[in-house]
Amino acid sequence: MASAAARERYARKNEAEDLKRAFNALDKKADGKIDPEELNAVFQQLGHKPKRGEVDDLIWEVDEDCDGCISWQEFQRLYHRCRQHSTGYEPRGLFNVVEFVMNDKEGSGSISLEHALQIMYLRHGRAELDAKLEEVFGTSDLNS
Repeated sequence: MASAAARERYARKNEAEDLKRAFNALDKKADGKIDPEELNAVFQQLGHKPKRGEVDDLIWEVDEDCDGCISWQEFQRLYHRCRQHSTGYEPRGLFNVVEFVMNDKEGSGSISLEHALQIMYLRHGRAELDAKLEEVFGTSDLNS
């Protein structure tokens, strides 16, 4: 079984590269910032129709310079704050989108169950993964 430090090293190995790839995937205009139109287009592509104001709220939560867009620096701060804090008080809506885009390496709009389980294992370890599986499925044995 891998130690927590080993799991963390593996999870962060390509993190910076994946984070930049995710930013570029969201920054459709390639102008160095993500605006509401671009974020809305990503939601549409993923089959999610955001409620009125939802996209603006997601941007507002992390838009530190109040320009109505998310810069690369704001994007990085959002990601690292949410990854490092376990209090639950950091805005996680956009973080969840970023995490998904980072792990959807082919841009297909989905990730496999196996990949999702691998991510959870690397982030949280076996005990927490088993607890989550039992919570969702009633068992940690996916073959039952």
